[in-house]
Amino acid sequence: MKLPSGAELVLWLHVMAASVWIGGQILLGAIAPIVARQGDVMKLVARRFAAVAWPAFAILVITGLVNMHNAGLDWSALPRTAVGRTLEVKLGLVLLSGAAAAFHTRLAGAGPGTAALRGLLGGLSLLAAVLAALFGVVIAQS
Repeated sequence: MKLPSGAELVLWLHVMAASVWIGGQILLGAIAPIVARQGDVMKLVARRFAAVAWPAFAILVITGLVNMHNAGLDWSALPRTAVGRTLEVKLGLVLLSGAAAAFHTRLAGAGPGTAALRGLLGGLSLLAAVLAALFGVVIAQS
């Protein structure tokens, strides 16, 4: 039996954290229209998700940086290689996902007039995260 290496464990943590971040957003998006009609239940669900999702996002960032190091990439290599440029796109998408989710969360108590904007921000966060995962696969296959 072969045990996982440190680099493989870091990659596994990265994938697990991405599963929480992306999968949780998909689940919330699916149940939000139903749960939102139940008074304050959506706020409680969102708070519980945030307690898991934001640590997962932090783990994504940290393990992403470690994975970058493990792949032999440094910041100066990003614009000079095809893999580096792909990683730049991925990093931009991660930043967009986190920023959109943060603004979505900040607007949560702003009232019903912001529902459409919150939905747009939630969708943008999810789309950016899914695309970041896709580019992560492209990088891993390089």
